[in-house]
Amino acid sequence: MNIMKLKVYKIALLLQVSLLFIACSENNKTDTTNQRDITEINPQAEKDFKQIDSLKALFCDYPEECERYEKSSFLEKIRFEERVVKNRVRLAQNFLESYPEDRHYFEVLKFFFNMYFEPRFLKEKIPDSLTVFLEKEIPYSTPIYFERLRSLPIDKDAQNKWLKKGNELADEFIQSDAPQERKLLIEICLIARDFRQAFELYNGLYKQKEGKEAGYWEQFDKHYWEPFRLRQMDLVRRYADLPIIATYVQQLIALVSKKSPSLAQPYWESFLQMTSSDQSLDSPLGYKKINQMARANLAALKSIDYSKPLEMEFTAIDGSVIDLRKMRGKVVLVDFWSIRCPPCIREMPHVQEMYEKYQQHGFEVIGLAADNDKSKGRVLEITKKQGATWPQYLDKGKNVTVSYHSLYNINSYPTVWLLNKDGIIVDKNARGARLEPLIRKYLELDK
Repeated sequence: MNIMKLKVYKIALLLQVSLLFIACSENNKTDTTNQRDITEINPQAEKDFKQIDSLKALFCDYPEECERYEKSSFLEKIRFEERVVKNRVRLAQNFLESYPEDRHYFEVLKFFFNMYFEPRFLKEKIPDSLTVFLEKEIPYSTPIYFERLRSLPIDKDAQNKWLKKGNELADEFIQSDAPQERKLLIEICLIARDFRQAFELYNGLYKQKEGKEAGYWEQFDKHYWEPFRLRQMDLVRRYADLPIIATYVQQLIALVSKKSPSLAQPYWESFLQMTSSDQSLDSPLGYKKINQMARANLAALKSIDYSKPLEMEFTAIDGSVIDLRKMRGKVVLVDFWSIRCPPCIREMPHVQEMYEKYQQHGFEVIGLAADNDKSKGRVLEITKKQGATWPQYLDKGKNVTVSYHSLYNINSYPTVWLLNKDGIIVDKNARGARLEPLIRKYLELDK
């Protein structure tokens, strides 16, 4: 079973942070060498590492175990997840303590901060009255649903012990003679861990962000997320010479703005102000990249007006240059998708059928994958298998200045927009059986 099926309940809450600080939330292979002496390979360490490494692709050990999980109640699912994840934490921690000089140490340390190695710390003993409430079938996103989230009894002592251990491991690594790039990555992983903790608490709130309470929740969000902005600014100062720091700034702002769109502009303005004071030829590379990114994103944010033609310009994976301004006069389907979205992938053959049928009449398709450069192979593999021949763009790539998924606050997948011949969005759910009638309508084929 694919790892994205792990923690079905928790993933419903954390889907939007599955790409949080990409380098530590993805399970891509990294090089296994680091600053440590690797002239000798420890056979037992290799065996233990392979066991830990394999866990990122497993959920249940046996098919019947997965079947039972799918049929389980809310509380039973969480208890099962706890057993799985706590075992992962135990294996990772044992490895780090047993093999501090091993060549796999850095990779296992990243695993320790990974969301799939993150327990909920549910208490073993739960009062019967609360158990009954937690076992109820409750509709998603209702007030009582959020009440249930807040009612989960957490073992704070165990949670604090785990957090403290992570802090100690991170601090030890940061104080070592490891390369700066790796130190930065572990610091990012630490922020990502704390962000997920805050994100889950945030999701337990029932918020009315429209109407009379809108101003209250806007102020709440401003103060709630502020520590993460400040921590990120501190990292920028300390790792200013590393251009990759700009990507992490972009990811943080993208994630915060998904929940609090009003913060995108002031966050970019704060990083623009921070990096504008030193733009000489010898200014830090990270500052230069953040400054460029901040200017581009602020300009893009100010240009958003859904009553006007949509503007996008990028170079697709195949090298073709896509500019929506040059596609006026055609009906264009903009497909926001992700390699982690099965419905998006299943839809591709149908879109390809429409593409082949109506391209000669002026129908075009562009795909924007919410994935990074390391996922390029997977994107190409999926599109080839599904027969999708339209241009694809990696919207989270390292050279991306403005992420369109973040700019347009794309929170769920599939999200498919249809643009008319003037480039204006006329439908934001142009998929399935609805697609062909819409294509024909806006191509004016039924007149």
